[in-house]
Amino acid sequence: MIQDLFGLEMQTMHTNKEDPTEVTHMQESVFKMTCQIENGANPVNSLQEGLKLSLEGDIEKNSANLGRDAIWSKVSRVARLPKYLCVNFVRFYWKQASNVGGTEAGKAKILRQVTFPKVFDIFEFCSDELKASLLQGRELETQNRAQEDAAKLEGKEATAEEEKKAEGAAAQGGDVEMQEEEKKEEKQLVGAAAKAARLVEEIKEHDQLLYRPFNSGLDTGNYQLVGVVTHKGRSADGGHYIGWVHASGDDWLQCDDDIVTVVKTDDIMMLKGGGDWHTAYLCFYRKLEVTPYGI
Repeated sequence: MIQDLFGLEMQTMHTNKEDPTEVTHMQESVFKMTCQIENGANPVNSLQEGLKLSLEGDIEKNSANLGRDAIWSKVSRVARLPKYLCVNFVRFYWKQASNVGGTEAGKAKILRQVTFPKVFDIFEFCSDELKASLLQGRELETQNRAQEDAAKLEGKEATAEEEKKAEGAAAQGGDVEMQEEEKKEEKQLVGAAAKAARLVEEIKEHDQLLYRPFNSGLDTGNYQLVGVVTHKGRSADGGHYIGWVHASGDDWLQCDDDIVTVVKTDDIMMLKGGGDWHTAYLCFYRKLEVTPYGI
């Protein structure tokens, strides 16, 4: 079950920087992607930057041609998408002892603020073969947006026409001032009711699209955030872990031991670190699929 839900295939190519003709390829199954944070003088500010740092870079390993360790460039790409994408933020690391600062070696936590998106597009980190298969879904997604915009415009025009007719009918009555006041109150009530009904419908549509059965549409490479595990505290050996799980629409559940409270999406996006507040350690994204507009 874990393989079915979280398993993704990674393709990695190593190229010897001293002898570019020496290239090795490797494919492996993993259950998460890693977001590196520590990057010396080039600090990581976002999930995308941290993933790129993990997937691309230089490593030292043995070279058959040279008979000794050499510097190799590494490029890893996703070859198969998982249903749920788990991203691990590397917040904890081994800190070397410092004679200058008078500190001992030990585990430490990186408090740096690293943002993560509500909707994550993994396309740039995919293999060329996977990108080619995703293009069909991405083109359909573009067509759907155009149709949706056209439908919204048509709806606004129809509403404006109805309001214009209602105003004309009211102007033919007796007391114009009273009619205007009544019409204003009625319009406010109707508008509030219509807004509430639209909100309920939007939440329903959002949840249906997000949680529809897998393999019901085309892959696009887009994922939506549905869960977060956070760590609170400055120590790598202590602190407190809690879970944040998407419930419906803009509502999330904060699960702190046996205490469960409702929070909003804006609260989730503030779990990016930078201080003593809860800091994202694991992010879970659900794969989004696209079907023709209206289906």
